[in-house]
Amino acid sequence: MRSNRRGFTLIELLVVIAIIAILIGLLLPAVQKVREAAARTQSTNNVKQLALAMHNYQDANNELPHNGVWNYADWLWGPPWTNEPPRPAVAQGTSWEYKLLPYFEQQNLYNNWNYTTPVKVLMDPGRAATGLSSIDFVPYSTTYSAGAVSDYAANAMVIGSGLNTLPGTSSTPANWPAGVNQWNPFHRTIQGIGDGSSNTVLLGLKALAIQAYDKRGPYQFTLSNGTKLNTYDDPIANPGPGDMGNCRGWSPMTLFWMAGSAPGNPVTGETGFGLPDPSWAQWFTTYYTVVKDAVDLDAQNRFGGPYAAGSLMAMADGSVRTVRYGVDSVKVVIPMLTPNGGEVYNLDN
Repeated sequence: MRSNRRGFTLIELLVVIAIIAILIGLLLPAVQKVREAAARTQSTNNVKQLALAMHNYQDANNELPHNGVWNYADWLWGPPWTNEPPRPAVAQGTSWEYKLLPYFEQQNLYNNWNYTTPVKVLMDPGRAATGLSSIDFVPYSTTYSAGAVSDYAANAMVIGSGLNTLPGTSSTPANWPAGVNQWNPFHRTIQGIGDGSSNTVLLGLKALAIQAYDKRGPYQFTLSNGTKLNTYDDPIANPGPGDMGNCRGWSPMTLFWMAGSAPGNPVTGETGFGLPDPSWAQWFTTYYTVVKDAVDLDAQNRFGGPYAAGSLMAMADGSVRTVRYGVDSVKVVIPMLTPNGGEVYNLDN
């Protein structure tokens, strides 16, 4: 006998397609949340591993790693002279990330630097990226602008550079080219953090403009209005004071000096960040903030990240906290960064 089976009518087919579309629409947010949670967990592990590397570095060197000096001051160490890649002989002048390479299984890159090897533990999985600066390496012009980049920034108030605790009016520290004995690093230790290691940020996830996700490095990107803005995304080959690609927590006067306690204003004599000089107010409220990655974001001096809950920060005791976006800069962010400010803060502010 012949079958009377018929196919779907057009209306039935449209209904099925609509149901499938609704199901997909319901599933996609759940899938995205799962992916974000997985990426956030991995990023938390990265932050934890970097904090542990900081502790191990201190155990081996009796101090935390600072962020070095310009050009590693490699002319101090003999040939090859300036504009050369980082290497163990000039490690004292290099960035904190380069100093830590042996402490998170990158001894080979530490010994034999190249510009084509990304460092997985330095990359946040919530951002699409190759892990390398997009600037092509050309000897003697981009030595400090190419190579591995990092999604994590150290707290400059804790680690500093090789050129701190000098007069605030100094544009170039006196005698610093003479050698490491003339440099002024903090020689900070975990135990020397007066506010307590559980209350002070050691490092954290840095903010980044979404336009910079797929083109990393120290360049200027185009804003929606057509103007240019710095990425503040220097690679780990670039050291020194004021390098906001690898550090956050610089203040207007911490490029060459920072007091042992909360930095103050050398002009007015004020101490501490709690009552900043009026001329500094805009800097404090604008740049000591924790912000979510966004289009056109000015990432200067800011911790942040791509995750909905907030930024990931490792405290000096090695614990990792989530600091929500928009917390008060004067009441929370600055007290979290100052190592000896004596402030008390509440993360709910």
